[in-house]
This record gives sequence, structure tokens and C-alpha cells, in this order.
Amino acid sequence: MVKTPLDILKKGLNILQRQVKGRKEKLQATLAKGKAISSQDECWLDDEANLVVKQQVLEVLENASNYEEGLRMLDDVQKGVVQKLQEIAGDITKVVGKKQKYTHFLLST
Repeated sequence: MVKTPLDILKKGLNILQRQVKGRKEKLQATLAKGKAISSQDECWLDDEANLVVKQQVLEVLENASNYEEGLRMLDDVQKGVVQKLQEIAGDITKVVGKKQKYTHFLLST
């Protein structure tokens, strides 16, 4: 069965959720006890472990009339999220937001 681009992104998000779960829960438990965590861990929680933006990108693509139209609605940061989720899912064959490249030939007469 051929997976749709959206299925691939969902797979990537699920993998990412499993990857961050343990560390995130440990850090949140430390914070709940009133203990400090390193600034590096704080940054990780705010960036890599924060999956809200990634989930929002999936929602935009799910709610679009079609996948390609959904991609056109995304900004560069969101397209980066799509690319990252594709890479995590193991599908790096798709290029997000690719621009057409034109080759110019010089003809001599």
C-alpha cells in the first residue's frame, strides 16, 4: 500500500513523540519538584520537545483541499517542519517548496 504524504508526516510525528517522551517527562518531573534544570534543557523543552507547531502543520495540511494546496499555504518554517518529519519517517524523496529551475542554453549560429 502506498502511503500518502500526510501519512508519512503522521508517522514522522509519532516517531518524534516517542523519541522525546522519556526525556521530556523526566525534565517536567524535575520542574514539578521545584528543582532547576539547565538552560540547555530549558531550550530543548521549548524547541525540540515542543510538538505543538508540528501538530499545527499537520492540521493545516489535513484541512486543506489537497496536500499540494496545503503546502503552498505554509511559510518557510512550517515547510522545514514538513521536511524534518519526512526525514524522521525515513522518506526524504519529497522536496518541500522546491522552486522550478530553468536551464538556459546558448546557441551559437
